[in-house]
Amino acid sequence: SMAVLPIFQTGKRGCYVNLACNDGFTPDEMLQQVDQYFVNDSSAGPLPARAFLFGYPHLMPKMQGAALKSMLENVRDKLSSDDNKVLIAVDLNGVDGSDTTVARSALIPALSEIDVLHLNEDEAIVLSSSSSSATTNDGDERNNSLLSSALLSQISSFHEHGCAVVLLSLGSKGAFVSVTPDAKRLQQLSSSDCNMAMSQWSAGTQVHVPAFKIEHGGVNTNGAGDALFAGFSLAASSWGSKWKVCPLNAGTFASLVAWQRCDSKTRDGEGMRSADALMGMISEQKLPAILED
Repeated sequence: SMAVLPIFQTGKRGCYVNLACNDGFTPDEMLQQVDQYFVNDSSAGPLPARAFLFGYPHLMPKMQGAALKSMLENVRDKLSSDDNKVLIAVDLNGVDGSDTTVARSALIPALSEIDVLHLNEDEAIVLSSSSSSATTNDGDERNNSLLSSALLSQISSFHEHGCAVVLLSLGSKGAFVSVTPDAKRLQQLSSSDCNMAMSQWSAGTQVHVPAFKIEHGGVNTNGAGDALFAGFSLAASSWGSKWKVCPLNAGTFASLVAWQRCDSKTRDGEGMRSADALMGMISEQKLPAILED
């Protein structure tokens, strides 16, 4: 495939893509690539996988619905063991609002295999279902004040279909983290060797995390959503004993990763803090100023 991503003087972006290769990408090809992870010249073999991140199923006709569910289920079987569970995370893009039924059918059947689902407000609205409820378990209205009842209802629907955690990007307003009210779903991620952070979270938790301000003004938001998604998946699947990674801390860590990515001075690596350093900032409550609209 070929993609051209122009950035205009106004700061807006366009995207022109030829997705020919996506049309033919199959679950079998994906699983063959996963098998390559175990091809290692070292006698010790590869390190256990902590997470598998997959993106853009709506742009892959052969990776949707039941096929997507089967692929993710097989990936989990290949990468997990009794001693180590792998986190399965899916990032959405290309969700076409012209036919909501088609958009929903590409994702909904696979939600029971998705531990972390990342999407934005527009994508959530396209996938909305009028039959879902908008109940929450923590009763904290402050965390939900940024979201409409329709969005909260759709998040509940994702959980009802089996998704463990929803990470909703809110742009300059930060992100919203919602944990399934089903404690047994979270326990599926625990293992005999090391429980990943997410398996210990309180069912039904919902929190808002802010975006952070870049003080010097050099901002480049390309890849901010990808950074948020990757940072959250790392935090949710790691640090089971070293750090206390609750949903709020995982979301804050993800926001810090996106903050560094959007900073024109650190996005290419110069002066970029390590993951441990970012988690240390959270532990010591030495956080950047919050970005205000």
